[in-house]
Parts: sequence; structure tokens; C-alpha cells
Amino acid sequence: MMVKSSLQNRDISYGEQRKFIGLEAIAIRRRLKPALHLLRDVSIQAPEANVLELGCGFWGRNLNAMKAIFPAMSFTGVDLSVSAEESKVQLIQANVSSWVPNRQFDVSLSLAMVEHLSDPQHHFGLLADCVKETGWIGLTTPTPQSHFVLKVLSRLGIFDKLEIDDHKSYLTRPGIQTLAGISKLTVEEFYTFSFGLNQWALLRKK
Repeated sequence: MMVKSSLQNRDISYGEQRKFIGLEAIAIRRRLKPALHLLRDVSIQAPEANVLELGCGFWGRNLNAMKAIFPAMSFTGVDLSVSAEESKVQLIQANVSSWVPNRQFDVSLSLAMVEHLSDPQHHFGLLADCVKETGWIGLTTPTPQSHFVLKVLSRLGIFDKLEIDDHKSYLTRPGIQTLAGISKLTVEEFYTFSFGLNQWALLRKK
């Protein structure tokens, strides 16, 4: 179901203490592409959709990039610490492991987030709780085979070592399907990208 990793906890948000450049910045942009494809499809049916990202990072950069492409949509992000300076999206400072949504969204995103959590099943349940019955859920997470590559790149200083060391699990495709099923979600689309180092799953409520 998942490959365990003996790693550390972090108490800061992604991007709070480091500016991402070079290969790391490219990798971050690359894992945003599946979400952008999803939003393009959603915009046809719901051009003013409400979009949530769990684990949006300190600056909410993914959301601001999406807002620039889909200005009619509204975007909300949740993370341990956030900075709303010059942001055109709503950022909520909260721990996603205990945060409870007060409304539902058309789209719920989890981009490179679930691997940092001690309880991935709770995260899948939260994703389900956050979306409407007709909503979409988009999830990216590193594949198990990426573990060695990410560790090497982080030791070389190409990727954030603290970020990689915080990975608690690497989900397999059957693992994602199992976690989704328990939360009454179905996997409608699945594929790997970035040379098989990342995976994308599109989930809907059953």
C-alpha cells in the first residue's frame, strides 16, 4: 500500500525558508501541470468554480499561478503558516491534519502534500469532505521509485533536504486506490510523470 520512510516532522510551510531555483523550481512547475489540465476541464462547466489547495505553501504560489490563468475562479489555500502579502487568493493558516472546512468546494487539490502526513487516510477523508458531490479531487505525490533519487538530489543541495527528509511515506498506485475507496472516492484517472518520479490521481465521489 505504501513504502514507509523513517523521517522527521516539520513545523513550517513549504517555501517559508527557501527560494526554489533551478531544477527544483522546474520540478515544482511540472507537478502543477496536471492540476492546470483539470482546471481547464472544470472551467468549461464551471467557469467560476471554487478551488481549494491543502498544503498550499507559505506563499500560495500554486494558487496565485492558477488565479492568473483562471481569473474568474476563486482560490483558497490552507497551510501551517502563510503570507497573504500581494496575494490574490485566500490563504488560511491552519494545520491540515486538524483543519475542518466550513464549506465545500468544486475542486480540492493536494499537490505533493500527502507524503508529508502521518495519517494519509485522514487526508483522503478530508479531501472528500472538502468537495461537493459533483466535485473533483486532484492529487500528486512522489512514486516509491523516486525515494532514492530525491534523497541523492537533496544531499547534493539541488532539492530542499528538510523537505525531502520530511517524507513519511511513498504511496503506490494500489495504495492510492485503497485509501480512496475507504473514503468513498473512485480513481477516475491515474498516470505517472516526470520520468516516473511523480504520480497524478483524479478522484471523484462514488
